[in-house]
Amino acid sequence: MSYKVLYRKYRPNNFDEIVGQKAVVRILQNSIVNNKISHAYLFAGPRGTGKTSMARIFAKTINCENNKNGLACGKCQNCLNFNESPDIIEIDAASNNGVNEIRELINNVKIMPSESKYKVYIIDEVHMLSTSAFNALLLTLEEPPSHVIFILATTNIENVPITIISRCQKYEFYRISNELITEHLQKICDQEKIEYDIDGLKEITELADGGLRDALSMLDQLSKENKKITLDLVIKELGSISLLKIKDLIEALDANDIDKVDLIIDDFQKTNLNYKIVIKKIVEILSQKAIIVLKDGSKTNLNYSNIKNIIFELNDCLNKININVNPYIIIKMILLNCCKGENNFKEKVNNNEIVTKLEKNNINTKEINKEEKDDLNKSNNIKENNDELNKLKQIRINNCFVNVNKECLLNIKSKWEEFLNGSSKLVKGLLTDSMPVAASEDYLILTSGIVHQSDEINRERSNIEQELNNFLQKKLKLIALSNEEWAMEKEKYISNLKQGKTYEFIEEEKTKKEDTTINLEKLAKNLFDESKIEIK
Repeated sequence: MSYKVLYRKYRPNNFDEIVGQKAVVRILQNSIVNNKISHAYLFAGPRGTGKTSMARIFAKTINCENNKNGLACGKCQNCLNFNESPDIIEIDAASNNGVNEIRELINNVKIMPSESKYKVYIIDEVHMLSTSAFNALLLTLEEPPSHVIFILATTNIENVPITIISRCQKYEFYRISNELITEHLQKICDQEKIEYDIDGLKEITELADGGLRDALSMLDQLSKENKKITLDLVIKELGSISLLKIKDLIEALDANDIDKVDLIIDDFQKTNLNYKIVIKKIVEILSQKAIIVLKDGSKTNLNYSNIKNIIFELNDCLNKININVNPYIIIKMILLNCCKGENNFKEKVNNNEIVTKLEKNNINTKEINKEEKDDLNKSNNIKENNDELNKLKQIRINNCFVNVNKECLLNIKSKWEEFLNGSSKLVKGLLTDSMPVAASEDYLILTSGIVHQSDEINRERSNIEQELNNFLQKKLKLIALSNEEWAMEKEKYISNLKQGKTYEFIEEEKTKKEDTTINLEKLAKNLFDESKIEIK
């Protein structure tokens, strides 16, 4: 028999095997016991928390011939044939997201179940359906035949139209607690005869971030080493880091030990740790430290104000970090900033005190004013660049909608993973968490699930376009949007279609020679002494 991975082998087959989500289990079981079954359900929550498993178990139980207290018997014909039942239809909306697929589903809905009491449609990642597909589904979802039940599952409920949500019973799935995941991993290790240390399993749990499927996948990977699952093994193989090491770092910060802070962060970089994991654990330990500081009022280098500012800056680092910059340099600068002799996070003194200090150090205040003026010029340049980018966004979105084409989008989606795997580190790093959402022969719109990542993609769009077009043998122009921006543009597009408004192609403005001169002048003034610049 072929090997079956752990998360599939130990997938729950009954409500009592579900880990976590007790509230959802209780309500669904009671609805079966009291014969109050709805026609449509929506399961929403993070990945790996049991949404699809719950949908399958619910479908199995309502079709069980001898279910007792809301539990499937597992022995009747419907239970035994559940995995091969033609009446349980699972659809992956990520790859079947068009209106034609939904129309086919609607036509098949009318056909009675061949073996079971109910025909159940489980639509996974339903937020990936196109707008036209959602619209086609609306009426059927509201009033399906009595023998049909819909179960929709999504990890991104923000992208599911409110018109769909309002027609379903919605159930929230939450991240599974660390205690439950660790306990479940112990049971599986005992059954599979896998040796383990509890600290190793706890570290896997931390990395899983509330997703049981992720935890089982990591356990499966490590078990192939035929070694005891220890903390050291998890750290070495999965790129994790010991909390003890993080605590050493925080203690060094607290002791104002610059050399030790520098050394520890360099060690993190040398071992090629994922900087996101490092930041997450630093924030976790700092939050614990903040509570201790508030309770005992101890006056150490790390006071509450310091801790708060470090956490906010590290979070900002996660959101805005430029993939071209080594993230560990930024982390180091943020932490070392707290190790100054005079704390950098103290409240700013008033203007009179600043002037007094400047005079004592023989610093010409005119130079300071010049620096402030330069900073203002730079700020204005950034604003101008942002205005230009926003203008370009609207033009490219418009031009994509002029000839938006589903076949173009599906073609790019089918090759997207292959493109990412063969792209440069820069492009792969920027696009890993993005996806194509609309395309024409000449334009492509991407969305990114990471805050501010779309801005980074747009800044590097020339490099991305070059690699993508070489791969696809096309001449696409791309633009990236955040999920929120894309949701707004979709709504606007739908509204325009309903009102009969059409999109007309807009030429992208070329940079004028005068503008280039102005920009060069500003750049020169920012770099050199203004009195020594001659504009010809």
